[in-house]
Amino acid sequence: MKIGLVAALIKDNDVDHQLSVIESYLKKNKDCELLCFGESFLQGFDALTWDYEIDKNIGLDLNSSVIGIVKDLAKKYRCALSFGFVEKYKEDLYCTNLVIDKDGNIVDVFRRVSEGWKVTKTTSQYKEGDGFHSFVLDGIKFSTAICGDLWYDENVDEMNRVNKDIILWPMYIDFSKKRWEISEEEQYIERSFKLGVPALMYNSYKEDPKGANGGCYVFKDGELVDSLEMGIEGVLEVDTDKLLHQN
Repeated sequence: MKIGLVAALIKDNDVDHQLSVIESYLKKNKDCELLCFGESFLQGFDALTWDYEIDKNIGLDLNSSVIGIVKDLAKKYRCALSFGFVEKYKEDLYCTNLVIDKDGNIVDVFRRVSEGWKVTKTTSQYKEGDGFHSFVLDGIKFSTAICGDLWYDENVDEMNRVNKDIILWPMYIDFSKKRWEISEEEQYIERSFKLGVPALMYNSYKEDPKGANGGCYVFKDGELVDSLEMGIEGVLEVDTDKLLHQN
């Protein structure tokens, strides 16, 4: 299976733009069988106001027309998609990652379990998910964690009890390239060693010096085995046969 980790341009509260970005990468990467976009990709990481009466209209239901468009894109281009969005479920809001297969079917819904996606004081409608799980796509068992989820030892322990082959690790991080290379990269490499299976990390790109700066990384056995450096938009292709079967 060939996976494309995408460091793509993200604009807050411009869903039409984000949909066009997804389609543009589908058009340009027809050899990929799964394209992965970052945390909160559809609405943007900074889309929420933390005023529930406003934010309830930003969240998207799984049955919304926008999610329907993404399903149609996956089916049209015969390529699975993984992406983050602000989900509205009943009256609650979640930081969610969705995986849609090449037939346009939802195969996984994962809700971030750590609280780092939201401001300190929010109302009870801003919620986290209840744990990790796995799903199967093209015969490979995947599990998803979002950004800070894996920076808690108890979450890593729970993740390690899940039967999986590969971890998808969508991000929204705003480190500068310099800070990443001097200190953060090594910390992420060390963290990945605790996971036991390869982890695919990918971050969005924002046209803002203080925003996300891209970067895609493949971690395995406590090593960084491939990357698309920060500071540019693009796709890092991962061959799962090579990743899983080569030492």
